[in-house]
Amino acid sequence: MTSNDLPRQKALPQYMQIAEDLRHKIREGILAVDDPIPSAKALCDQYGVSMITSKKALQVLQSEGLVYTINGKGTYVAQMNVMLRTMPYRHFEQDERTYVREAGRAGRTPTADHHTTVEAATDWVAQRLDIPTGEDVTKTRYKISADGQPMSTSVSWEPRRITGGTAIEHPHEGPHGTHGLNARFRAIGWTLSQIEERLIVRQPTSAESVELAIPPGVPVMEIRQTVRATQGDSDDLVPIEAADIVFPTDRYEFVYMMDRPK
Repeated sequence: MTSNDLPRQKALPQYMQIAEDLRHKIREGILAVDDPIPSAKALCDQYGVSMITSKKALQVLQSEGLVYTINGKGTYVAQMNVMLRTMPYRHFEQDERTYVREAGRAGRTPTADHHTTVEAATDWVAQRLDIPTGEDVTKTRYKISADGQPMSTSVSWEPRRITGGTAIEHPHEGPHGTHGLNARFRAIGWTLSQIEERLIVRQPTSAESVELAIPPGVPVMEIRQTVRATQGDSDDLVPIEAADIVFPTDRYEFVYMMDRPK
C-alpha cells in the first residue's frame, strides 16, 4: 500500500490516516493482541511516507493504548484492559477506595504507595478549601499501580479544622483507614454532596514521565478536583478535600454520567 491507497480524507494529515488504517485493523481483529505492528521503516515503505510521519502514526496509537513497544524488539497490539474512571458515582455510591474498585473491574490487582504529612496551606490549596493561607492541612501523596504498572499519581489536601482530632484524622490509619472518602467523612457526620473537576490535557513533566513510565508522545490528563460536603441538616457546601490527579491517557478511560437536574 502506498500513500495513494490511504483513505481519501484530505483534511487529515498523513500520519493520522495511517493511524486510522492501523486502528481499523486492530478493531476488526485483522491485527490481534500481541501481533506485531509494522516498524516505522516498514510503514515508510508501505505508505510511501517519511520516517517522521510513520513515527507520529505509531505515537498516536500508543497514546490511545492500542499498541505497546518493547525496546529492541518492536511494537505490538495491546490487550485493551484500560481502567474506567466513572464520575460522579465513583464517589457517591461506594465506600471502598476508588482505585481498588477500578482495578478490580478491569481484572487487575491494585497497589498504592502513599505518604501523609501535616503542612501549612499554600494559596493554591487555601483558595480551593476556602480556608486562610497557612492553616494546617493533611497532605497525602499517592502513586497507584495495577499489576505493577503505574496508573496515576496524585496529591490531596484535607482541612484539619474538620478532620483534626477525629477518627479520620489520618487518611490511612484508624478504623476507617481502608475506606474511601465517602465512608470516611460519613463516619464523622459529613455527607458528600458536590464534586467539581477541572480537566487539563497536557504533556507530562520529565518527572511524571519517569515516575509513571510514560512513553514518548503520550499526554496526561490532570484532574483538579474539589469535593464539598454538608453536615447534619445544613445545606451549606463546605470543601472537605482538594486533589490534583495525573493519569497517563493510554491507561484510562474517563466516563462522565450526567443525570437531568431535578
